[in-house]
Amino acid sequence: MNKVVLYIRDTFELSGFTRQTQQVSTELYDPDATFISSGVKAGDYIENRDELGDFFEARITSVSSETVLVLSETIYGQGAQDINYRIYRGFNQVDLFEDETISVTSKIQDIRDISKVFTDFSQSFTLPASKKNNKLFKHFYNYFISEGAFDARKKADAILEINYIPFRRGKIFLNGVKMKNNKAYAYNVTFFGNTVTLTDLFGDDELSQLDLSAFDHSYGNSQVQTGLTTGYFSESIIYPLITHTQRLYFDSGTSGHDDNTLDGNLYEHNSSHSVDVALRYSQLKPAIKVKDIISAIETKYGINFVDSDFISTTPMSNLYMWLSRTKGVLGGKESAEDKIRVLSSWVHVDHDTLVSISSSGEELTLQSMDTEVEDVKIELTITPTPSYTSTQYDVEIYRDGIPVSNSNNNVGTSNTDFLDIVGDMEGSVFKFIVKTSGDQFEFTPTLFIGGDDGTGYIEEEDLDCGGAISVQSEVIISEEIPKIKVMDFISGILKMFNLTVYYIDDESDSNYGKIRMIPLDDFYDDNPSIFDITRYVDSSEHDVESTIPFSEIELEYQEPKTLLMKQHKESFNHIFGDEEFKPTNVDRGKPYKVKVPFEHLKFERLFDEDDNSITSIQWGYSAGDNFKPDASDIDAGGQPSANYDPVLTKPVLFYGIRITGLTAGNGINYNTGSDNDELFNYWKPSNTNENGTSSTAPAFTLNFDNEVDEWNLTDYNGTTNSLFKKFYQTYIEDVFNAKKRIFKLTAHLPSSVLLNYKLNDRFQIGDKVFTINSIDTNLKTGESKLELLNVL
Repeated sequence: MNKVVLYIRDTFELSGFTRQTQQVSTELYDPDATFISSGVKAGDYIENRDELGDFFEARITSVSSETVLVLSETIYGQGAQDINYRIYRGFNQVDLFEDETISVTSKIQDIRDISKVFTDFSQSFTLPASKKNNKLFKHFYNYFISEGAFDARKKADAILEINYIPFRRGKIFLNGVKMKNNKAYAYNVTFFGNTVTLTDLFGDDELSQLDLSAFDHSYGNSQVQTGLTTGYFSESIIYPLITHTQRLYFDSGTSGHDDNTLDGNLYEHNSSHSVDVALRYSQLKPAIKVKDIISAIETKYGINFVDSDFISTTPMSNLYMWLSRTKGVLGGKESAEDKIRVLSSWVHVDHDTLVSISSSGEELTLQSMDTEVEDVKIELTITPTPSYTSTQYDVEIYRDGIPVSNSNNNVGTSNTDFLDIVGDMEGSVFKFIVKTSGDQFEFTPTLFIGGDDGTGYIEEEDLDCGGAISVQSEVIISEEIPKIKVMDFISGILKMFNLTVYYIDDESDSNYGKIRMIPLDDFYDDNPSIFDITRYVDSSEHDVESTIPFSEIELEYQEPKTLLMKQHKESFNHIFGDEEFKPTNVDRGKPYKVKVPFEHLKFERLFDEDDNSITSIQWGYSAGDNFKPDASDIDAGGQPSANYDPVLTKPVLFYGIRITGLTAGNGINYNTGSDNDELFNYWKPSNTNENGTSSTAPAFTLNFDNEVDEWNLTDYNGTTNSLFKKFYQTYIEDVFNAKKRIFKLTAHLPSSVLLNYKLNDRFQIGDKVFTINSIDTNLKTGESKLELLNVL
């Protein structure tokens, strides 16, 4: 019999960000903290992940003041840096019933449900309501306890040990308490592996709640031109050649180029009308690298992925998400000339000092208020200068990156306020934005912050921005990113590339505490060990089953709405980029569908309509609703203009490839506002990560299936590097192999196996080797119900 030991961490937790650079030391200073009032005490633990993603942990040896902690060792990386810390209690060993069965099921990928990633979990089990356990769960059964009560809405950190050696790290969920004779008898709990933490952390949060403000930038004709030709922030932001309404073409013909010429000609003719039909900046929207979205997720939720597994590899290096939250022009406005000003250069003017001002001057962090304060009010006053008293404008107040108050269609002086209880306001970060619909606007902002004790303001502060300021067009990334939940975004990436994900809970691993996100094939090939369990297997009986639970595999994007995608479906009775894997001689089960939350675009490489020669320009078109003929835009042949109504797609991912060195007469005709320029570089949207050649397929493509390459116009057939071929084919063909079987058997595994096997390891029985589909283990007896797959 094994000795099973369970540790549970107290649910007390406090997070913070120093917002102050400090040198490496064993002291932590946070001017915005209230360590003593918040209940931090000596013996608690503190952790930090530095700017390089390295993990540091220490014990708090003393609480010197509300703002200073003394630590057992440094939690800083190299040099001076900000600290994003988390404080928590240590683990406590809980009492167990002597005869209680604790069974844990371990699996990461189930052959019967291939699109999902699993984690360890247990059947529910009970813990005695002993004095120790009652203290840990804070007498949960007594609902009169409110201050410091155990929060059963959250899972608590836990460690399961076998014979005092760690077996699994994860979470304990308190299901309830069994009462006998009006007294607590037992706590009912369930154990989950650490991967479940991702779902808990992300909740229903959306990508728009991430802090992507580092990529906010000015918006206008010249800025879009730079984004189209070069990009911003080391190519983290680009403007790909994807239009929302204007349909593009290339016609170098020298005749017929007058006021009736079709809109959207990318060839620059030497005529006055050339500027009218050129590419307009308001037709383009930015895109952000997927790697930067993932980095923002890591920062917000305090997690860290092992970059080298997949995030920093070739399939992800130039993968972008198109920033199209509304159909049509950026921001969904009728006019693309909206001007936005994030208020900055805030300075203290009078009374108390209630906020700290960020180095950029844009963010105000509310500090701790007087203990008598009940509510806090923030009021922003906008006073237009005399020349702009009739200009209409909008005001938005953001708290921690989320809009919490606004006033729209203001004319003249306006007041926009936000009120909340002091406990929710302290530590909050505020930002203020003023917008106009294209008009120039000059104004003076002032800010009032007041702490009310119920009878009036007992603390207050006045601030301003140093005088009159004006608006400018600005792209706020969080306002333009598509509407999608963080969890759905991560799940979509996992499904596209058939990735598996799990926490590293081996303390001897240099990546301990990080999360691995790795292609499934690489996971199974990642230095697996072989455990010979022949002598532990119950050979009296076992079951052998087929591995084929479904008839075919369908890999799909969201239903397409755009013109080229619809035309492809109508022409070929097939959705561009989707895959159907139909094995031969299989007539059992139902189709299994893997559907990602993203929409797919088909791109078009343009031909010169004058001589049918191929150009070096490829574009995307996010339109496809109603056809938009324009009586004033009819060409000599009597054909209406080729513009369609824009559509709102689901989030779109694509590869960005910068095309350079176009020659005169082969570039892009770009409308600069008063004239037109020929651009010789641009960001090409692509479904492949590189150009490839007519004989060599690009290394990666976002098509699940084999499609004719839009750039090389080549059908690579069996050599295409589709998502299915690169990330699914090996695993799925193995599943459907006629010789593949699931072996269900029982084994009494010793602790030497239980404590050391990983789910990518192999078990050997006799001279046969198997991979692990799942293991359900009674931790006390070591009896394990195994589902194994024979290795072919």
